[in-house]
Formats: sequence, structure tokens, C-alpha cells
Amino acid sequence: MGKYLSIGQIGKLNNLSVQTLRHYEKIGILKPSYINKESGYRYYSMKDFNTIDLIKQCKAMGLSLEEIKEVINNYTSLESIVNILGNQKELINQKIKELENIKNKVESLEKKIDFSLDKGINEIFIKYNAERKFIKYNFKDRYTDEFEINLRKILLEVERDYENINAEIAFTISYEEVNDKGIANCENVMIHLGENVTYEGEKIISMPKGNYLTMYFDDTYRHSGKYYEAIIKYIKENNIKTVGDFHEIYIMTRVGSDGKDKSLGQIEIKLA
Repeated sequence: MGKYLSIGQIGKLNNLSVQTLRHYEKIGILKPSYINKESGYRYYSMKDFNTIDLIKQCKAMGLSLEEIKEVINNYTSLESIVNILGNQKELINQKIKELENIKNKVESLEKKIDFSLDKGINEIFIKYNAERKFIKYNFKDRYTDEFEINLRKILLEVERDYENINAEIAFTISYEEVNDKGIANCENVMIHLGENVTYEGEKIISMPKGNYLTMYFDDTYRHSGKYYEAIIKYIKENNIKTVGDFHEIYIMTRVGSDGKDKSLGQIEIKLA
């Protein structure tokens, strides 16, 4: 028995738990070299070190236990191993692409929040925007349950068609109505997917480049009216000429532990 190691001994020498070694035996990737029929004790030989090293190497490369089993069962076939490694490389490349996409979205959101804080919440300033593309949907009455359901359907559609769950929601708000009645009713809904997304379809509209009078706010969307009052007052007091309607764009929405929602949003209107 001197040439054999107990399951506990081989586990300690390879930093593996007894439970892990038993699981490896159960699924057929590392079977004991010897089992005592009377006691049921498992024993391993020195050659099992090589198999354990191979298992660890494969796990480090992200292979599943099923793939590792295939490698072990075909250890003499280099072609089979190359094929498995090639498939794994493709999966890794896909994961890298997905992580880069996530990283870009995180950096974009971080940049927008930093910019809003730098400019100041509730402060009015002039901001230059490059041309932006939006998906436009023609429905109104945003303070109703029906509106919320339709908006949820839109976001599901965007998530499915563009694989995008971080889309910005925007509204077109009539300048005349805000100016005359002080009411910030929604003319239509728009979805902005980001700068590096290819937009297709008849619903696509372009928001022209240029200077925009802009204000960031951090509040529930139901309180947006008071920010329109502030920006209308600023326009009149400074005799500013504008073109078109307001755009109300939401960058990030969150819900606190008290159940109240709050959104970082911006109101903008193009300067003439």
C-alpha cells in the first residue's frame, strides 16, 4: 500500500477537498487507482497527479467539467484537444466582447453623471451636442398606467432587437404649451441607444447637432414641471431665441429604500 495515497492525503497535496475528489470520481474525470472492497476507502497513485494537473489547467482556461472529461477521455488525440481549445477560445472572445460592451456602457454612464455634477444640478447652461439618433414612438399621456405599460413594451422591444438594457428614455415636450399653459405634456416618446449603435427602421429620427440650452435635474419625473418653469423664466429674462420643442432625457433612474423613485434627467432646447 506504500505507493498509494489516501483521498485525504492527495487532497491536501493538491489543495482539493475530499468532496471535490468524490465529485470528480462520480462524474468520471478522476477515478481512484484502488478501492478497498472491504472498507470502501479510496486510494490514489502518483500518476493521478498528472490528471489533477490537467483538470486544474483546463478549469483555469474556463472549460466545463464535461469538456474536461472529453479531454481526459481523448488525451492521446491532440486533434480532439485542439478542437476543444478552439471552441473555448471562441467562447472567451465572445465573453471579452460582452465585457467590453458592459465596460463601455459603465464608462458612458459614469461620464454623463460626472458631467452633470460638474455643470451642477438645477443649473442652466449651454451645451454642444453632436447629431443624435432616436427611435420615435407616437403615444402621449405619460402620467397614466396605459403609458407605463406601453413604455415597458417599448423597452422590451429594444432589449430584444438591439440587446440593449441601458437605453435612455426621452420625451418631446411642446415649447408653446409649456410657455402658454405651464404644462409639460408629452408629444412623443423617444429611445436613445447610445452613440455606437446602428439604428434601422422608419421610426428613426435625428436630433440635429448644435448648441442646446440645458438643465440637469435629479428628481422624480412627475416633478419635472418646476424645472420647465425655471428654464422658461431664464429664456425670457435673457431674451434667448430657441428652435423647436424641449427634449426631456433620462440618464438614470433609481428607487431608494423608501420606495421613492428618483431620476437623473436633463431638459434641453436648441438655440436658434
